[in-house]
Amino acid sequence: MHVTVEPWVPVEPEPEPRWYQRIRIAYNVGCAVLGFICCGPWAWVLASVRDEQGLAGAWVMALVPLVVLARVDNARRIEALHADPDLWAPKWRAAAARVLLCAAILATALTLPITTTVLLMTGVQP
Repeated sequence: MHVTVEPWVPVEPEPEPRWYQRIRIAYNVGCAVLGFICCGPWAWVLASVRDEQGLAGAWVMALVPLVVLARVDNARRIEALHADPDLWAPKWRAAAARVLLCAAILATALTLPITTTVLLMTGVQP
């Protein structure tokens, strides 16, 4: 009996695409445009809370849903990444979560930072 043992050579994994190749510019711009279209009601709610309850309440009201939507967006994106390529439902859920996240970000950006800046610089509620 003769046994030959060849030295073990580790196999290098296939290279992943670079970070700038993984960014889907048209997809993200499309989600931002759709988010901008539907961010009006949330911006109205934030402005109402800002005027009635104060700036701190509006920031809390804005940041809690942002954190929740960011987690949901991340989970849906991972679900779509690992799903069968023929399934459309995970892709649609990921896109819907991204649109809602964009809407929340845009509503917050359009409603609160300018008021916060004016209050910090002058000390007067506009």
